[in-house]
Amino acid sequence: MSSRPRAVIGPMVRSTETDPARTRPEIPRAVGPRRSALLGAISGLIGIGCCVYPVALVLLGLSSAAAAVDLATVLFEEWGWAFKSAGAASALAALWIQRRRARACPVDARPSLLRNALWILAIAVATYAVFYGLTTWLGSIAT
Repeated sequence: MSSRPRAVIGPMVRSTETDPARTRPEIPRAVGPRRSALLGAISGLIGIGCCVYPVALVLLGLSSAAAAVDLATVLFEEWGWAFKSAGAASALAALWIQRRRARACPVDARPSLLRNALWILAIAVATYAVFYGLTTWLGSIAT
């Protein structure tokens, strides 16, 4: 006789170690919320790149603050739509990448498409907002 505990499920007797109700496969790290958050942050940085890249030039000592403010103003006014469109496109590409990775997982361990989309969108918008506020503040100091 086995010493393993047994659970009675209907007319069958099954070991609790293999009971699917008690064990659920973990979501692989390649498609988890951390990866979605990272991809969302990258999308947000691409979307606000028109303001962040001139600030990075100043911080690296490759440009003056006045020149960076002028560059950021020109990029934001004339090319802001392109940066925002590229950020949205990268968010969609990130969602597509996450879905492709999730399809390699067992069906019961796959994260939902909605959850991945919400993670990517929320982190992208938060990254955009934080860097927009930061660059606006730095621009007001520089002028």
